[in-house]
Amino acid sequence: MNTEDFIKGFRELREKMPRISVSGYQNQNCPYGNAIYNSKNCYVCFDMDVCEGCMYCGLTNRSRFCCDCEDTWDSELCYECFEVYNCYSCDFSQFMRDCSDCAYSFDLLNCHNCFGCVGLRRANYHIFNEKFSPEEYKTRVAHLKKQPRESIIARVLDLRLQYPHLASRQYQAENCFGDNIQNSRNLFYGFNCKSVFDGAYLWDIYTTYTDRNEDSYDSFFAVDLRGCYENIQIGDAWNCNYINYCEHIKDAEFAEACFNSRYLFGCIFVNRREYLILNQPYEKEAWVKETAALRDALKKAGKYSWDVFE
Repeated sequence: MNTEDFIKGFRELREKMPRISVSGYQNQNCPYGNAIYNSKNCYVCFDMDVCEGCMYCGLTNRSRFCCDCEDTWDSELCYECFEVYNCYSCDFSQFMRDCSDCAYSFDLLNCHNCFGCVGLRRANYHIFNEKFSPEEYKTRVAHLKKQPRESIIARVLDLRLQYPHLASRQYQAENCFGDNIQNSRNLFYGFNCKSVFDGAYLWDIYTTYTDRNEDSYDSFFAVDLRGCYENIQIGDAWNCNYINYCEHIKDAEFAEACFNSRYLFGCIFVNRREYLILNQPYEKEAWVKETAALRDALKKAGKYSWDVFE
């Protein structure tokens, strides 16, 4: 099989094989969503793992009873929050970690009962970064909540201009370059990455099945990568290149919508299979020889890339 035959066969296979309309599994009562896993009673949600009772949320993990939130982790009873971690009962807030009972706040760490605050660490009972007694705090907050939301947001935005901002948000990270990185080491140009070791050019990478991602590059929205390159929406993958939406997959190249499989080359929509080229079975020795030849030919032709899909 030469390069032209492989690319033509792969594109024809993409056109005729079925697709999954909604991705995800092990869910209960999660309508009108996509990429939801191990969750229940979630409505109009996307990109979620192990959540319960959430609505209108995206990229939310291990959270309960949150609404209108994005990039929310290990949190509960949050509303209109963005990039919050281990938070409880927080509303209209962004870049929060280990906080509870906070509202209209920005960039807080281990804070509780804060309203309209910016850049505080280990603070309690603050309003617009000013300290109050618990009794006075409750009285003032009750009054503030009756004001138009626009006026509160305007005060917070003005307060944000008065305090320095972190150039890169990193937590328990070593030798990393990017933003919103945690529990990682030796990561270059990573964004929204958790538990990544020795990687580069990664976006929305975290863990679900294992404890780390490692030696992976140029991938987007994926979990548990090991030795992977140029992938989109894959999970639990090892030694995979140019993969689009596959899970529990090993030693694969140019695959799409494949699951629980290994040793694939140019395959579409297969489950629990191995040693396939263009969805056709091969003996192990023949598969190794043929894929090596195809790989070399594609590289020499400058086609070992996403061009195969187009």
